[in-house]
Amino acid sequence: MDIKAKLRPFYVAKMLYEQTDEEHYLTIAQIIEQLENKYGISTSRGTVSDDIKVLQEFGIEIEVEQSTQNRYYLIGRRFEMPELKALIDAVESARFIPKEKSSALVAKLSSLASPFEAPKLVRNVDVENRIKADNEKIYYIMEALNDAINDKKKISFQYYTYNRNKERVAKHDGEVYVFSPYKMIWNGDYYYVVGYSEKHGSVGSFRVDRIVTTPQILSEEQQEP
Repeated sequence: MDIKAKLRPFYVAKMLYEQTDEEHYLTIAQIIEQLENKYGISTSRGTVSDDIKVLQEFGIEIEVEQSTQNRYYLIGRRFEMPELKALIDAVESARFIPKEKSSALVAKLSSLASPFEAPKLVRNVDVENRIKADNEKIYYIMEALNDAINDKKKISFQYYTYNRNKERVAKHDGEVYVFSPYKMIWNGDYYYVVGYSEKHGSVGSFRVDRIVTTPQILSEEQQEP
């Protein structure tokens, strides 16, 4: 089995995704050269042309500009530039996403644009007095909460607050809360989880970024009163 031959169309798609857009193109000769130099794959013009037709048939939007050497470029991407800009602005301004997580997420969003368009995604929007959350586990906390809501299970967790010196401290000396989450709400730039509090015997809410670490989803036995 010639694995390289089977991978060849994927490499062609990768090149077009990473190196082309409406204003930048690759010719068959350039694709053949890169297949040889980068991946050690020797091929022919007809084979690469067939690969591109297969990719087009699969649904990848590859445009061809007829010339002495046909020019191929990718026109279809999942997000348009204005959409990516709006998403990046939302990420950078969201208080509940820590600064480092924001930077990582912005980098991932930028990778969805062509490499020639990505520099335009450097935003020049200042959000005054926007203090970012410092809970680096926020993604995992939200995932656990969502799983518990979907599975209709209770969770347990510790919660923190800040003292007068603006130091982070566990609330009620590290008390473990048992909670039945119903839904999450976005309000005032923060996520809150709403549910039934065992301690208070009533419906309450907690700010998600102040949950100390990933909540434990309780088993059926643990949920028994």
